[in-house]
Amino acid sequence: MPLTTQLTTTTALVVSLVAAPLYAQDSNSDTSDTQTQTTQSEAKETSKTSGENAAADTSKAAEAEGGLLVVRVGDEDINRSDVSGAISALPPQLRQQPPELLVPMAVNQLIAKELIYKAALADKLNEDSEVVALVEEARSANEKDAMIQVWLQRELGDRVTDESVEAKYEEIKANSEQEIPPFEAVRAQIEQQLRQEAFSDVEEDLRKDVEIVYYGSDGKPQTASAD
Repeated sequence: MPLTTQLTTTTALVVSLVAAPLYAQDSNSDTSDTQTQTTQSEAKETSKTSGENAAADTSKAAEAEGGLLVVRVGDEDINRSDVSGAISALPPQLRQQPPELLVPMAVNQLIAKELIYKAALADKLNEDSEVVALVEEARSANEKDAMIQVWLQRELGDRVTDESVEAKYEEIKANSEQEIPPFEAVRAQIEQQLRQEAFSDVEEDLRKDVEIVYYGSDGKPQTASAD
């Protein structure tokens, strides 16, 4: 092989050998850029997925927390979400109360509703014409709320009568050293007081027949009142 041809061949071989890494570098550079873009894209997807997973985890955690058992009334469970819902339904002025007052208030309200509902079921108020009419007239009302309302109105109506209100007025008048306003001026106030007292008596009576178990944040029963 002539020297020129050999040099040319050698030069071509050297060029190819030297150039090969350059091509490889260009290829690696393209690959690197592609990998970088892919990595960035994957990072975004990972970040997005992580965000979605975090949101899902938060949602699941909130759902799990909302599902934590607070109290069991007979066979009916009252969860944290029920308590939150009861607080949200309270009048604005009551919702401004501190949590240490607000939460027990809501829990007691839910317990009372369940106790009354059980009593209403025992009296078959789901078949009562007044309950049926209430549900039909107020489309937003459900049967349970209608039963609770009717049962409580009737029970308090039996316990707080015109005669009992007048008797309470005479009792206050007889035991007071100050001048008492006319009966009609304080009748509504006395009636409200008697209804509150009657409600407490009703709730106390209903609690005697139903087991109520309170639960702590660890899900374990704390205290119980048995029938």
